Amino acid sequence: MIDKVISTIRKYNMLNSGDVVYAAVSGGSDSMAMLHILNRIRNDFRFELRAVHVNHGIRGGDADSDELFVEDYCKSIGVPISVLRADVVGEAERLGLGLEETGRKIRYEYFSSLGNGSLIATAHNLTDRAETFLFNFARGSTLRGLGSIPPVRENFIRPLIDCSKDEIEEYCRSNKIPFVTDSTNSDVTYSRNRIRHNVLTELRKINPSFEASALRCIEALREDEAFLSESAERLVCDCACEKSYRADVLMSAPLPLRKRAVIKIIEKAFGVTPENKAVDEICRILECGGSRQINSGIVVRVRGGFLEFPEETMPRNGVHDLTEGVIHAGNAEITVSFINIDETNSLQNISNKYSICCFDYDKIIGKAVFRSRAAGDKITLKKRRCTKTLKKLFNELSVAPEIRDSVIVLADDEGVVFAEGIGVDARCEIGPQTRRAVKIEISRRS
Repeated sequence: MIDKVISTIRKYNMLNSGDVVYAAVSGGSDSMAMLHILNRIRNDFRFELRAVHVNHGIRGGDADSDELFVEDYCKSIGVPISVLRADVVGEAERLGLGLEETGRKIRYEYFSSLGNGSLIATAHNLTDRAETFLFNFARGSTLRGLGSIPPVRENFIRPLIDCSKDEIEEYCRSNKIPFVTDSTNSDVTYSRNRIRHNVLTELRKINPSFEASALRCIEALREDEAFLSESAERLVCDCACEKSYRADVLMSAPLPLRKRAVIKIIEKAFGVTPENKAVDEICRILECGGSRQINSGIVVRVRGGFLEFPEETMPRNGVHDLTEGVIHAGNAEITVSFINIDETNSLQNISNKYSICCFDYDKIIGKAVFRSRAAGDKITLKKRRCTKTLKKLFNELSVAPEIRDSVIVLADDEGVVFAEGIGVDARCEIGPQTRRAVKIEISRRS
């Protein structure tokens, strides 16, 4: 396996002589194997190796035991280690964020403080990559998402990215490398664990070398995405004029390039990523002409052969991905909390208390974003037993016309999931099979 890791490092140019590498070590088999290998090759590659461990303070004595285990092992092999002891629970309460989001925030802030120019090595592996590929595939992701975990991202490197979980565990056994096991890894209420224990198990029955086959697919998809993205960048440059874009140049390109170019144009003009439906709308306008309001109040028009975005139609709230934490949109503050349904947080309690602003996360289709209303937005309300446009509902609820564009809407690739002051679409309502819920709370600044 060491030869495979060395090949990966060279293939993606992960390391150079004189680099300072911090190995992120949790104490699990993956990170312990990575630390062992990096320690064995550091003289050959001439880099300085250090370790870093984050104790989130969530699992009490188990977390403290893991910290001590990692410290003792690093000391035994002569690798200096830095440890951050964090109160993730307390910090989450202070910030109003979820535990997962707070933990990630603390880790990345800590990693960023380790020194300019240093590299962070994480133990993501081929099995993780296959799981992410399947998870994104199930959510209807684009090529970028199907490309799964990148081997290198900024100053983060993943030396084990081409090694399977089985190979890593065999390496630990053969080299008598100790490691700890996180009990939450077997909890199949988490989607990733269900994929790991159920889906991958079945796929290996069909193809015992599934991870290796998935790797070939993932690498091909990443190469295709890189080529299309670079081609789209050139297309944007070719059609760009002052504050507009030549419609004929865009139309001369194949549809996959045209769509990617439209996304890049919107991102450049407004700093937001458009939804798939908005991209399709713009492509129709390029073909047929005219003007149209798409998501977030952006008006797109083709006039005199040029694609334009009138300055007065800048989006009121922008577009924001559905992520746990606090999101600022216009004068609104959106607090998103992810809730696992278990014995202590019953389905009945959640359903009764938050029925107007709580929905089933696993029923989201594709990508979900917060935005302003868009033309044709519809929602199905279970209690009313009918589907109506937001415009009709605003009329019925006497929502003032001047504030309708500031109403927060959450939409996925299928349509509206949630509308502020109205509720959740019936297709995403919490039900007996719900295992992960999302709660939305919106406050306004005066």
